[in-house]
Amino acid sequence: MTPYKIDFKKPFLIAALLFFSFPSVFSQTGKLWTLRECTDYAVEHNHELEAYQLNVENAKIDVLTAKAARYPDVSASMGQSVSNNWFSSASSKNRYGGNYGVSAGMTLYNGGSIRRNIEKSENSLKIQNLSMEKNILDLKLRIAQLYIQVLYDKETIRMKEEAAAASKALWDRGIEFLKAGSMSKADVAKLESQNASDLYQITNARSQYDNDLLSLKTAMRMQRDALDIITPEISEDRILEILPSRDEVFNRAMDIRPEIEIGNIGIQNSELDLQGAKMGYAPRLSLSASSGTNNSSGGNFGRQIKNNWSNSLGLNLSIPIYSQRQNKSAVEKARNYLEQSKLEAEEAEDNLYTTIENVYLNARNSQQQYISAKKAYESAKLSYELAVEQFKLGMKNIAEMEQERSTYLAAELSLAQSKYMALYNLQVLKFYTGIDINI
Repeated sequence: MTPYKIDFKKPFLIAALLFFSFPSVFSQTGKLWTLRECTDYAVEHNHELEAYQLNVENAKIDVLTAKAARYPDVSASMGQSVSNNWFSSASSKNRYGGNYGVSAGMTLYNGGSIRRNIEKSENSLKIQNLSMEKNILDLKLRIAQLYIQVLYDKETIRMKEEAAAASKALWDRGIEFLKAGSMSKADVAKLESQNASDLYQITNARSQYDNDLLSLKTAMRMQRDALDIITPEISEDRILEILPSRDEVFNRAMDIRPEIEIGNIGIQNSELDLQGAKMGYAPRLSLSASSGTNNSSGGNFGRQIKNNWSNSLGLNLSIPIYSQRQNKSAVEKARNYLEQSKLEAEEAEDNLYTTIENVYLNARNSQQQYISAKKAYESAKLSYELAVEQFKLGMKNIAEMEQERSTYLAAELSLAQSKYMALYNLQVLKFYTGIDINI
């Protein structure tokens, strides 16, 4: 008797055979990228970080400009003029003249505004550096998340391929039973249908892998080149590593996280602005100096330049008396901005604590889920293996065997999910203590 086949599935099976005749998505030749290499590449090629670097360079220029205000402002001038008097009795109705000079000015006292401007510009440079650092940290987290997702996709494909191979073996065994007369055509058709469904699940898993790999490449700005990542060995000890305490992570993060330092610098700048607003009531003292000469037509040029040469030196004192409430308003607004800066710093601290608390709970819960998932997987695997053996001996029917199989596959998938979630959440928790994510 020839093996029984379901005709309407033949095209699908042919397509599946053609699909598996091509190289696997994991058999790409070339470099296998580690997480560290992916992260370094992403940081090097990220356009946003390049823009932040330009902001840093501009902030450095602002610091130099603020420091240069300590020195005198020096300028030179030269002018030439001509005048005409038609009704003059002189032989020449045109007169020519020129003036030449050098002047300088320097602020001696202005309430410390130069010093404050220097401090504020240096703080702005720190903020730009910290903002770039914050974006680098966020990018590292994003790359790690996508990298682990691709690792999970790889393991999912492996599980689906193993499930398809197992269902193909059962289908082949069912055909032998059919030949021996110990299994109906309908039951064989169910085994064939299950194998076709497993092949379809592989296609879906590979499609998900391709999409997630593309997301990783996009985050790395590596769209035009091939990418394949290394699959590291992940021991259970790494997954169930003892978690640092929540307070320990938070206290460490308060010392190193850039968003906290940005908030503190914001308060410093607001305090400097308040000092500057109060100095609106203070007098201003400046020094000026000039040296110059002039000449006109009708005389010896050199003698005129010498005889007309003059020098001057002056002090200018400006004392504010009434400013139409501008100084008082500036002080009041500066106090409000200072309070706002303090609130923003407190909010940044609260947000950091909330983030760390969520990460800590996720890490703890995912470890517990892994332990439970592993027990469920081991139990379901043993039960399924026994069911397969009993099915081969004719002691279980297809419905009973498929129920055990579904339970086993679901437990295997849950174990993989909990493994990678526990690994990721643990690494993120350590990341907030200053330790780079390492898979």
